Amino acid sequence: LNKWDCLVTSYGIGGQFLRVLTKVFWPLFLFLQNEHVDYVDVGGAYVGPTQNRILRLSKQLGLETYKVNVNERLVHYVKGKTYPFRGAFPPVWNPIAYLDYNNLWRTMDNMGKEIPADAPWEAPHAAEWDKMTMKDLIEKICWTKTARQFASLFVNINVTSEPHEVSALWFLWYVKQCGGTTRIFSITNGGKMAV
Repeated sequence: LNKWDCLVTSYGIGGQFLRVLTKVFWPLFLFLQNEHVDYVDVGGAYVGPTQNRILRLSKQLGLETYKVNVNERLVHYVKGKTYPFRGAFPPVWNPIAYLDYNNLWRTMDNMGKEIPADAPWEAPHAAEWDKMTMKDLIEKICWTKTARQFASLFVNINVTSEPHEVSALWFLWYVKQCGGTTRIFSITNGGKMAV
């Protein structure tokens, strides 16, 4: 790479360093570095309309972003099969699984409404939800294997972690900060608007 191909920014957080590397016309990569690990990719790929600082910095440095193509179909790949679709979420053909998906998204958004943005520990169920992992919450909310698998994927995609590694309180707060389940997963005016 020459000096104009990327931007590297470091943030020190509790003795660990996050390095953000963005390449023009390539996804954003987030790396974790500490005394135990050289570099680990911990995700990141898109910039949404509420991420003003990174958008402003990119503009100041002359880096281009481009909007994600929403005219073509997306592809959901499961068990070796591809399922093309349009919209924020892949379609579900089983009516019970569809109801389960809907219940999952609505329940998560409603739980998020109870969490204060600036003090999540003051939520009415903070202690209970913080003792619970997202795996526990997914198992509690979802009735079908299809919804449980997609809920796990939702955690994987958004915070590059497994559901058993993430506090339900923290994840619900995070999704709320991103504008809710639909916005975090959406492309147009959502969390995946530009690269």
